[in-house]
Amino acid sequence: MDKRRQRTREAIEAAFVELIDEQGYARTTVQDILERSGVGRATFYAQFHGKDDLLEAQVCALCDHALDMGAATSVSPLAQTERVLENLLDRRGGLHAFIVDEGSERFADCLRHAIVARADAAVPACPRGATARMNRSFLLHHIAASFVGMVRWWAWNDFAATPHDLATDYLNAILPLFGESAPVE
Repeated sequence: MDKRRQRTREAIEAAFVELIDEQGYARTTVQDILERSGVGRATFYAQFHGKDDLLEAQVCALCDHALDMGAATSVSPLAQTERVLENLLDRRGGLHAFIVDEGSERFADCLRHAIVARADAAVPACPRGATARMNRSFLLHHIAASFVGMVRWWAWNDFAATPHDLATDYLNAILPLFGESAPVE
């Protein structure tokens, strides 16, 4: 994508997140986005099919950012979970808007699917503890749903907990299922 097109897309996305935070998704119109971003209608529709498409792109970008582990290859579950939460905190304005408004289910679905894929790669084929007797698909979805629920709780409480404390609490709830101890500080 050329630089001009990228700047246009960024202006549209920034205007969209601001508007959702101010007035909610349902009350935000494409016209509002055009006026806030300074972009013409044809230019907008060259980038997005509509408001729903823009929402989907924003949610996916937020999830991708959250799950970006950078160059880290082998880090502890605590460090991984904390990193995801720090990445979400970086985008707390947009995250809060997506969690408390009509986009919340799309955000939750996107994050849940991404966490299921991550968990599938991380959870051993033959886990220990109570999880050894569980249906694998159920286990992966339980891990993801718990994570999404934790993120929603965090946003509803204005991100008061630190990423470290929240990651520790989450793993204190999840790791015992695998017969593992709580994370080490």
